[in-house]
Amino acid sequence: MKLATKLSTLLVLAGALFHMAPASACGGLFCQNIPVDQAGEQILFHQDGDSITAMVRILYEGNAEDFSWVVPVPNTPELSTGADTFFDELDVMTRPVFALQRTGNGECRSDFGTTGGTDGGVNLGVAESDSDGGVNIEQELSVGPFEIQVVSSDNPDDMANWLTENDYDLSDRGRDLIAPYVEMGMKFVALKLRSGQSTGSIQPLVMKYQSSKPMVPIKLTAVAAQDDMGVLVWLVSDARGVPDNYLHVIPNYTQLNWYTGTNNAYGSYQTLITDAMDEAGGQGFATDFAGIIDESITGFITNADSLDAELAMLDGLQSDAEFLASLYSGNRSDALRALYSSYLPLPSGQDENVYFNSMALQAVFTTEELAQARVDLRQAFIDVEIEPLRVSNSLLNDGRYLTRLYTTLSADEMTLDPSFEFNPDMETQARVREATLDVNCVNDETLWSLTLGPGTGRDGETVIQARESTPQSIPEAALTQRSVFSAAVTSGDAMPDVKIANSFDLLNVGIAGEEPKDRKFLGAVSYWLGCVVLLCIFVRRRQTQL
Repeated sequence: MKLATKLSTLLVLAGALFHMAPASACGGLFCQNIPVDQAGEQILFHQDGDSITAMVRILYEGNAEDFSWVVPVPNTPELSTGADTFFDELDVMTRPVFALQRTGNGECRSDFGTTGGTDGGVNLGVAESDSDGGVNIEQELSVGPFEIQVVSSDNPDDMANWLTENDYDLSDRGRDLIAPYVEMGMKFVALKLRSGQSTGSIQPLVMKYQSSKPMVPIKLTAVAAQDDMGVLVWLVSDARGVPDNYLHVIPNYTQLNWYTGTNNAYGSYQTLITDAMDEAGGQGFATDFAGIIDESITGFITNADSLDAELAMLDGLQSDAEFLASLYSGNRSDALRALYSSYLPLPSGQDENVYFNSMALQAVFTTEELAQARVDLRQAFIDVEIEPLRVSNSLLNDGRYLTRLYTTLSADEMTLDPSFEFNPDMETQARVREATLDVNCVNDETLWSLTLGPGTGRDGETVIQARESTPQSIPEAALTQRSVFSAAVTSGDAMPDVKIANSFDLLNVGIAGEEPKDRKFLGAVSYWLGCVVLLCIFVRRRQTQL
């Protein structure tokens, strides 16, 4: 049983992010008294010269007073918050799409019914390197829902002791893992929730710092990583992003479930990536998407300007109760809705449905309470939703290059912090992977074949031919192949140096050991003709003997 199950505590953390030549920074999260479980990481890097802005998604379930987070950084960053909805929408607009084209006259009637379905921070002061047990508290800030301290030390034991004493429980392994980052001279951003903030108020953290290239310091994440933890990285720069110390892996798309709809295809892709990375040695990334940012991406991501326009419309409402109900009823973040209970605490026996209804608000609260709440929550809408979204929007610039990389890692594979460079000579990688399923009824038998198309790296290659109804899942024969098609060393100034290159024979499914009906007929004729010939020879020999 996993630690998260035992403790009923789960954290999904984008575990951090940095590089300063030659050092790196990392994200690791420690909960009061117990390490929490990191089930995934989502990170966006925006590089502009030697300046990097990194936005990290933090998803947490547990008690607000237990939340704590530590991320090493190469130098003191500028801090702000981003929008969770931005990550949701960016994920949808950049994740791989698997398009299966069907051709042929279809399955035989006897096979009908056997196929699958369709598918801004406020600076509270600088501590001027106040010392606290060998740890310098360099800055204390309030940023969004967080209370933040930026600390440093030149002694790993002092840093570990400070974190432990302040309820960032490292565990023995965590103490060892932070030592290299302390020795690199890195600073640590330590977060907790401000008093009165709920876990629903947690937002992505945005950090801007000076660095030569992005890095995900994954080693510290191993403190609480699940097996095969997903790591999703977006890179915005002037060229395609590539890993420079992990392999770049292209999976074998014969092992994808193309047959039962796009959702099943994407689910099988995630499993395929895990298998391919394990096969390639445990440290690699696949490119989900690489291309120029344009309206096809930004046009489907909510823009802060649209929220400005919505606020202007709400400002036109004369009734404070109508304003508050309309604000609450929109497509709002948990962070904003959590603030309603602070500014308009509900009496005993009332539930949150009151916030949706202007008449209920008027019945429960006084005119003065509603008027003050309107002022407070209007400003909260700006601080919690509009400005964080504006910060997030600024990280996607039309005309720049966006790369999405994906991998899965287990704790024993988190021995090397992956870093990234930008290669202007490598080709784009479309989101869409295509394949063609050709299905025909021939002599009352269903014959089909699968041919890979653009986006798979094997355009035009027929990988399976079969004599059976189209499958409900990946054919067993496909799973006997290797999961890696190719794996290469990549960098910012050279074309990929291929280290693994697999080729695959055409798979014959339902054909080996079973002949077509016309061949069966010819075989039977040949058999009986042979018997007649042998009989004639026998009779002739008997006559000769007589």
